[in-house]
Amino acid sequence: MELSLLKKVRNFSLLLSILVFINILFGPLVRATNSGLACPDWPLCYGRVLPPAEFRIWMEVGHRFYSGGIGIILLFLGITILKNPYLRNKFGIIIVFSSAVILFQITLGALTVTKLLDPTTVNLHLLNAVLFLLTVIGIFLRSQSFLQNEEGSSFSFGALMNTGGILGVFIFFLVYYQLYMGGRVSSNYAGLACPDWPLCQGNWIPQPFAGPVRYHVEHRFTAYLVLLLILIKFSHAILKKQNKNDLLFSTLLLFFCSLQILIGVYNVLWGIPTLLTAIHTANGVALLLCSFFVVYNSFATSLDLNIQK
Repeated sequence: MELSLLKKVRNFSLLLSILVFINILFGPLVRATNSGLACPDWPLCYGRVLPPAEFRIWMEVGHRFYSGGIGIILLFLGITILKNPYLRNKFGIIIVFSSAVILFQITLGALTVTKLLDPTTVNLHLLNAVLFLLTVIGIFLRSQSFLQNEEGSSFSFGALMNTGGILGVFIFFLVYYQLYMGGRVSSNYAGLACPDWPLCQGNWIPQPFAGPVRYHVEHRFTAYLVLLLILIKFSHAILKKQNKNDLLFSTLLLFFCSLQILIGVYNVLWGIPTLLTAIHTANGVALLLCSFFVVYNSFATSLDLNIQK
């Protein structure tokens, strides 16, 4: 009985993780196609559940419907967990927190429309969506841990506080901050404030260094810092001969970071293509997830991420 319940939690949290990741890709597409205010009201669109058939309108409405579907699945998962004492004891806190995060996300979605795409609100909307994704993945990892070991993974703060663990934590928060900076560039339409690369308007630090130009340049230099730290983490994982998961995730970190910088360069050189902009966001989230797994792997001393058959 308990095994079947844990499998249900694992499977639904995995499904939710995939759907939320896709939705994070959907959001930038809405913005990149200038569909964010295609519906001037909320929660209806032009006062209707089914608005006029126009591409930009349905990009916005489709995003709302898709997000509503995610909310329904989370509600089902939450009921499943909270009504069962065994599951409630193991997942109660995180599912309540996850529910609070999605309620805040709904509020931010409404404010994004009513505040006419206010940059701060748009950025919070993205960061909160990523936080929701992390909570759902946390449920998946915890359920997977209990499926592999009745007591779950044993956790060690000592393991986290070694050199590699501290560096992993710093990388995670810096990548999360970099997502915020990327959202700031996008919401302030600063993507082409620097039309060249690696310089910006022919200089490393163009003048005046303010507004969209500043946002763009700061985003670039933070990316270089992230790459440097990931290279150090990757080298540390090799030299210290750490466990296979740490080396795997450190390698993936380096891959996704390098790919992210490459996508960013071509975003500028090709004039911010819509699809490439969405891919840039999706890859940035993938990079954050890799950094999250690095931290989790350092924290859990008996972690095995292979999915049970």
